[in-house]
Amino acid sequence: MVGAIIGALATGMFARQFYFGRGHRSEERKMRDGRHGTLTDRIFKMVEADSSQKRLMKPIIELTLMRIDNLEEASHKDAHIQLDSLKVKLRPILSAEQMDKLRDFLSFKGKPSDEKNSKKKD
Repeated sequence: MVGAIIGALATGMFARQFYFGRGHRSEERKMRDGRHGTLTDRIFKMVEADSSQKRLMKPIIELTLMRIDNLEEASHKDAHIQLDSLKVKLRPILSAEQMDKLRDFLSFKGKPSDEKNSKKKD
């Protein structure tokens, strides 16, 4: 069960980060802290924990969530490595212009569509 939760959270967080987030570290930290509180509260509610159980459960849940965060961070780093590898492998196949487009698409520096729109207006 814990493995399924870890897998779902890590995959979901990576997908959210890649497709939607691409945000700043402080925003990620706020989201993570909020997620921790929400998940902890949901677990407490689901098992109908009393106050003494909550006190015992909280450090275990927090440790688990910290481990999940570490897995998520490692997964994110591995994804960057894989995307860099993809770019290297595609370099001989694509033109310089196509490589630029691929680099923009795979960039984690913000929303490329916003940057392109602002360049078109200039």
